[in-house]
Amino acid sequence: MVTFNNLDGGTPEKSWEAANWPDRFAALSTDGLGRLVVVAAHPDDESLGVGGLIAHVAGLDVPIVVIVLSNGEASHPSSPTHDLARLAQIRRIEVTDALAHLAPNAQVHLLELPDGKLAEHIDLAAGAIIEAIGDVDASTWVVAPWRADEHPDHAAASAAADRAARERSARLFDYPIWAWHWSNPDAPIWSDATVRVFDLLPTERKAKARALALHRSQVGPLSDSFGDEAILPAGFQEHFTRTFETLIEVTVKKSGGAPARPQTDAPAPADPNHTVTTGYFDSIYSSGPDPWGFETRWYEKRKRAALIAALPRQRFGAALELGCSNGVLTAELAERCDTVLGIDLIEQPLSIARARLAGQPGVRFERRTVPADWPEGEFDLIVLSEVGYYCSSADLRRLLERCRASLAPDGVLVACHWRHPVAECPLTGDAVHTQLTHVVGLQRTVHHLERDFVLEVYEPRPALSVAQRDGLVP
Repeated sequence: MVTFNNLDGGTPEKSWEAANWPDRFAALSTDGLGRLVVVAAHPDDESLGVGGLIAHVAGLDVPIVVIVLSNGEASHPSSPTHDLARLAQIRRIEVTDALAHLAPNAQVHLLELPDGKLAEHIDLAAGAIIEAIGDVDASTWVVAPWRADEHPDHAAASAAADRAARERSARLFDYPIWAWHWSNPDAPIWSDATVRVFDLLPTERKAKARALALHRSQVGPLSDSFGDEAILPAGFQEHFTRTFETLIEVTVKKSGGAPARPQTDAPAPADPNHTVTTGYFDSIYSSGPDPWGFETRWYEKRKRAALIAALPRQRFGAALELGCSNGVLTAELAERCDTVLGIDLIEQPLSIARARLAGQPGVRFERRTVPADWPEGEFDLIVLSEVGYYCSSADLRRLLERCRASLAPDGVLVACHWRHPVAECPLTGDAVHTQLTHVVGLQRTVHHLERDFVLEVYEPRPALSVAQRDGLVP
């Protein structure tokens, strides 16, 4: 394992320039490229390593998906001015701004896995990359940080990308970042058989430079205080002003078998390509009017109380509850909202809900199949509780897009899901909440995780905290 300090001088760019790599290594062409999936361990990896490639592919009108595994919140561990939450917020904004400049139409997925601990979450990362690749297609490229970069998070990102590329028969490349700092042009790690050089046009170099500049928390100091120094000193940044980018081609073999999943003795979820139909719910409600024990189980009462307590405002205007069932949660939402629209897939629980809240002003119930049959209007609060994992992956994406489009500018989306596998469900609760991090324009302001359920609140950024709204802090 190489040890290095980012603040050390490292190998100067003049040494790399003298090596004249475009003459030494084979050129890389994007001919035949059908989709580009870029994996970044931290915000800024994508701009440093392949910002020019991203800009080039954006000009080809080829689909681009960028998966950022962590928020990079551990970049300044000794900062006296910025805590982890603040750094995470800053870096999320920076990476979305940088990518909007490089490739405005790219899909950006922020997984928000813990910075510095990606090796513990390779299964989740690989699953997200597999989903981004989609159907087996050798025209897809997956590019990820280099496994030999001597950074543990980069190695983990590469391992996840390798697993996904094998599963989907995609073409795989790694891109170096820190190796330019600690290595040298004559080191044996640079192999003629695997190193590829991708030439950049002047416009692509300019776009890359602008994207890198937008990662302000990394290229400049957070403050003048000790611990707030720039993570990427000027000398290191010179490595990324070249007329080309370097990628390492990785040979992958199809693994066969199912997409990566954490090992468990529990039954695997149902086919993720098929949403659960009405027949399933008809059979569930045939056992009685309250099959999940919303009214009787302490678990349900406690979880409901946690959801209500997590709402960041005391009062809301219009609320939408997806999958309202028999209206137990609806009754509590009605106490905090001017109007509530509860929707569900089948009529039996809706009739119970209507009877429960008969005469309650502002509350109404409708039978709808979402996301296809979406209600009109704008909502100050949308509640997605124990619903998402019944959807296929594609329907869940559409559902979340509908939620975002229907949310008021200062609206709130609250989601809560059971975390244990259910054989009949296409997705797990954790998978639903991972997909929530992909919704552009929403910031997670509450994250409550237990062994049994996950509860989160999302708001359009920049959002004020509850204390800020009450005037307790600036």
